[in-house]
Amino acid sequence: MKFIFDFDDVLFHNTKLFKEHMYTSLKQAGISRVVAEEYYKTVRKNQFWLKELLTHFSLKESLYGEILKESKNFINKELLSVLKELGKENCYIVTHGNKEFQNNKIKISGITPLFSEIIVVQVSKKKAVEKICAKHKDEQVIFIDDKVKHFEDLDFKKYPNLKTILYDEQGLEKLKTILP
Repeated sequence: MKFIFDFDDVLFHNTKLFKEHMYTSLKQAGISRVVAEEYYKTVRKNQFWLKELLTHFSLKESLYGEILKESKNFINKELLSVLKELGKENCYIVTHGNKEFQNNKIKISGITPLFSEIIVVQVSKKKAVEKICAKHKDEQVIFIDDKVKHFEDLDFKKYPNLKTILYDEQGLEKLKTILP
């Protein structure tokens, strides 16, 4: 059995913890939360990148590293213990966003060694997920994401070995019911 995990809001508490940390850091640098949130809303759909936000507000580039260095504190620790049991050879990350920013968050969070492959996409996750399904056509592949929209364009007929789990409030419990 192979597992594909989304990063933000599945493996990493992005919305609840990281963004709060980011807004606090920006406030300390002189940018109000309201102003920062307005900017975030305008660029979110175009792959938010913290470095661009810092440039937009003429903030020192070193703030990027200062904000990111806390990433290890925002990992989903309950899911982390499950990952360790599954083994690196069975785990993948397919995440959406700015490639450098996502890779930096993942690396600094310390979870890179737990995955056989980490894929950052700028558009749909379809190709990456289906490539993993094709590679492991004789095994069940479980794709865990917090957004239903990432399941909508998947070809379940071509890849009958693919199953999805919406990672919501019961996400961990849903995952545990199918674990080997």
